[in-house]
Amino acid sequence: MAQVEQHAEKAYEHVIYLAETIGGRGSCTAQERQAAEYGAQQLRALGAQKVRVEPFRGAPSTYRPYALAFAAALLGTCLAWCGGRRGMALAALLSGLGTWGMLAESDFTANWARRLLPRGKSQNVVGIVSAAGKPARSVVLAAHLDTHRTPVFYSSAAWQRLFSLLVGLAFVSMAIGALLYLLGAVTGWGGVRWGGLVMAAMELFALTLCLHADFTPFSPGANDNGSGVGSVLALAARLVREPLPRTEVWLLLTGCEEAASYGMVAFLDAHGGELQDASFVILDQVGMGKVSMPVPEGLIMRQRPHPEMLALARRVAATHPELGFSEHFGAAYTDAAVAHKRGFKALSLDAMPAEGATQMYWHQMTDTPEHVEVEALRDVHLFVWEMLQEADAGVGS
Repeated sequence: MAQVEQHAEKAYEHVIYLAETIGGRGSCTAQERQAAEYGAQQLRALGAQKVRVEPFRGAPSTYRPYALAFAAALLGTCLAWCGGRRGMALAALLSGLGTWGMLAESDFTANWARRLLPRGKSQNVVGIVSAAGKPARSVVLAAHLDTHRTPVFYSSAAWQRLFSLLVGLAFVSMAIGALLYLLGAVTGWGGVRWGGLVMAAMELFALTLCLHADFTPFSPGANDNGSGVGSVLALAARLVREPLPRTEVWLLLTGCEEAASYGMVAFLDAHGGELQDASFVILDQVGMGKVSMPVPEGLIMRQRPHPEMLALARRVAATHPELGFSEHFGAAYTDAAVAHKRGFKALSLDAMPAEGATQMYWHQMTDTPEHVEVEALRDVHLFVWEMLQEADAGVGS
């Protein structure tokens, strides 16, 4: 246990460096690049193999595609009031485009909104710890480097509870608007405009929130996700000294997770072919509370952990009841959602604060190292280490 405590303390040192020395690490920013260089330097110093920084083109904002989707629907509403059936037909088209754009963006899929927006430079950090013997399987340990902006809708527990509801209402409002305007275009009934106006109120509210978000600063990101990066680096240090007998471990620090997981998409595009049978363990916000797992996760389209990975996590939890492992509904997404969608065996681990806690410091300027618990870093280190040991022992069985 003393060794686990040492690794947790080292993980916490990484959290401090990322959150205080570097600070906010927005997607496609110089600070995100600095964090990647730090991660690569640490992996090389630890003795990981084939460490490299892999550049890709990512998105500097998670909100702009959604803002375009809402703006398209609102433009449609304006056109519906400016013309007869033709205006309502255009409104139906634009609301349909908004609905598709939001759904596709939330599901990490190329769409028209992305084509209209600029890309930025981002990067992943990749390293490998070889198996002690002949490798029979691969595991990918991953965490994201970038941090989110700090909009008002993450400012309190009440706002956070409303997050999923607001996402759903915004999506449904555009879909209903498209159907209403299509009905008006077909029948000529102008009364549908009033229903569309109600839907437009929700779209205007959502657009305002998106525009506001992009003018807020980037969170220091101690828990989200300095804790995940620090934990991956601490596990890497242990794996170098105690390599698994038959399992090769890939170490992955992604960029642009906060902006539609572009980093994980780029990694799977580059390496998915050689990792078809690999297991993915994503660490995201593991620095506060007890080890837990989002089941399912996603903004609109929900993704569940692979059954094999879910069973593995539950076996480890049963063996270590003192860790207080739990499962919870994922209000947002992690990099695991992309791996799920592409058919990889993946799960995401996070940590949930004690029952009754009112603040998770999620996407806020208060996400600083003093709120990260070394005990939580210790617990997730132990949990992941046990997962790795059991997965390795089960190779070929």
